[in-house]
Amino acid sequence: MKRERANWADLRERLWKRSGGRCEVSGISLHPLSWDAHHRRNKGMGGTYREDTDTLPNLLVTHPLVHNLRPDSIHGNPAWSRPRGYLLPKDTEGLDLVPFVLYGRMWVLPTVTGGYVHLPGLALP
Repeated sequence: MKRERANWADLRERLWKRSGGRCEVSGISLHPLSWDAHHRRNKGMGGTYREDTDTLPNLLVTHPLVHNLRPDSIHGNPAWSRPRGYLLPKDTEGLDLVPFVLYGRMWVLPTVTGGYVHLPGLALP
Protein backbone atom coordinates (compact mmCIF):
# COMPACT_ATOMS: atom_id res chain seq x y z
CA MET A 1 0.00 0.00 0.00
CA LYS A 2 1.27 3.45 -0.89
CA ARG A 3 2.11 5.83 1.95
CA GLU A 4 0.63 9.28 2.43
CA ARG A 5 2.39 12.06 0.53
CA ALA A 6 4.78 14.08 2.71
CA ASN A 7 4.32 17.80 3.31
CA TRP A 8 7.70 18.80 1.87
CA ALA A 9 7.28 22.52 2.56
CA ASP A 10 6.85 21.75 6.27
CA LEU A 11 9.62 19.13 6.30
CA ARG A 12 12.11 21.48 4.63
CA GLU A 13 11.25 24.29 7.04
CA ARG A 14 11.71 22.01 10.05
CA LEU A 15 14.94 20.55 8.66
CA TRP A 16 16.33 24.02 8.01
CA LYS A 17 15.50 25.10 11.54
CA ARG A 18 17.05 21.93 13.01
CA SER A 19 20.27 22.34 11.04
CA GLY A 20 20.75 26.01 11.88
CA GLY A 21 21.31 26.68 8.17
CA ARG A 22 24.34 24.38 8.01
CA CYS A 23 25.08 21.11 6.23
CA GLU A 24 24.52 18.48 8.93
CA VAL A 25 27.42 16.44 7.56
CA SER A 26 30.14 19.05 6.96
CA GLY A 27 28.93 22.07 8.93
CA ILE A 28 29.20 24.30 5.82
CA SER A 29 26.85 27.33 5.90
CA LEU A 30 24.10 27.01 3.30
CA HIS A 31 21.84 29.32 1.32
CA PRO A 32 18.20 28.77 2.38
CA LEU A 33 17.14 27.96 -1.19
CA SER A 34 20.10 25.79 -2.21
CA TRP A 35 20.44 22.59 -0.18
CA ASP A 36 19.45 18.94 -0.40
CA ALA A 37 17.36 16.78 1.90
CA HIS A 38 19.25 13.48 2.06
CA HIS A 39 17.44 10.24 2.98
CA ARG A 40 19.64 8.20 5.33
CA ARG A 41 17.70 5.06 4.43
CA ASN A 42 17.33 5.71 0.73
CA LYS A 43 14.07 5.37 -1.08
CA GLY A 44 15.78 3.22 -3.69
CA MET A 45 16.85 0.79 -0.96
CA GLY A 46 13.34 -0.45 -0.19
CA GLY A 47 12.11 2.62 1.67
CA THR A 48 9.78 4.12 -0.93
CA TYR A 49 6.55 2.88 0.63
CA ARG A 50 7.55 2.94 4.29
CA GLU A 51 5.73 5.35 6.57
CA ASP A 52 8.95 6.73 8.07
CA THR A 53 10.70 7.46 4.75
CA ASP A 54 10.03 11.20 4.65
CA THR A 55 10.48 11.94 8.35
CA LEU A 56 12.94 14.09 10.28
CA PRO A 57 14.97 11.15 11.69
CA ASN A 58 15.52 9.82 8.14
CA LEU A 59 16.50 13.17 6.59
CA LEU A 60 19.65 15.27 6.74
CA VAL A 61 20.29 18.78 5.44
CA THR A 62 23.24 18.52 3.07
CA HIS A 63 25.24 20.70 0.74
CA PRO A 64 24.69 19.38 -2.82
CA LEU A 65 28.41 18.57 -3.22
CA VAL A 66 28.46 16.72 0.08
CA HIS A 67 25.27 14.88 -0.86
CA ASN A 68 25.81 13.44 -4.28
CA LEU A 69 27.96 15.40 -6.69
CA ARG A 70 31.50 14.24 -5.93
CA PRO A 71 33.40 10.98 -5.41
CA ASP A 72 33.92 11.91 -1.75
CA SER A 73 30.20 12.65 -1.21
CA ILE A 74 27.72 10.63 0.86
CA HIS A 75 26.61 8.57 -2.14
CA GLY A 76 30.00 8.65 -3.84
CA ASN A 77 31.75 7.06 -0.84
CA PRO A 78 29.34 4.75 1.00
CA ALA A 79 32.21 3.08 2.88
CA TRP A 80 32.83 6.45 4.57
CA SER A 81 29.11 7.32 4.98
CA ARG A 82 27.78 4.12 6.57
CA PRO A 83 29.86 4.13 9.79
CA ARG A 84 28.86 7.78 10.35
CA GLY A 85 25.10 7.06 10.07
CA TYR A 86 24.62 8.95 6.80
CA LEU A 87 23.58 5.80 4.87
CA LEU A 88 21.52 3.09 6.53
CA PRO A 89 20.56 -0.44 5.44
CA LYS A 90 17.10 -0.88 3.94
CA ASP A 91 15.92 -2.97 6.89
CA THR A 92 16.75 -0.29 9.48
CA GLU A 93 13.91 0.29 11.93
CA GLY A 94 13.59 3.00 14.57
CA LEU A 95 15.38 5.72 12.65
CA ASP A 96 15.24 7.99 15.71
CA LEU A 97 17.40 5.39 17.50
CA VAL A 98 20.18 5.40 14.89
CA PRO A 99 22.76 8.14 15.53
CA PHE A 100 24.78 10.09 13.00
CA VAL A 101 27.85 12.32 13.19
CA LEU A 102 26.65 15.93 13.22
CA TYR A 103 28.89 18.54 11.53
CA GLY A 104 31.69 15.96 11.51
CA ARG A 105 32.21 16.55 15.25
CA MET A 106 29.70 14.75 17.50
CA TRP A 107 27.27 11.83 17.57
CA VAL A 108 23.58 12.71 17.86
CA LEU A 109 20.21 11.01 17.66
CA PRO A 110 17.69 12.87 15.50
CA THR A 111 14.32 13.28 17.21
CA VAL A 112 10.91 12.92 15.58
CA THR A 113 10.13 16.48 16.69
CA GLY A 114 13.09 18.06 14.90
CA GLY A 115 15.92 18.20 17.38
CA TYR A 116 18.93 16.18 18.46
CA VAL A 117 19.93 14.22 21.50
CA HIS A 118 23.70 14.56 21.91
CA LEU A 119 25.63 11.38 22.70
CA PRO A 120 28.82 12.46 24.44
CA GLY A 121 31.61 9.98 24.83
CA LEU A 122 31.09 8.03 21.59
CA ALA A 123 34.28 7.79 19.53
CA LEU A 124 34.19 9.28 16.06
CA PRO A 125 34.94 6.93 13.17
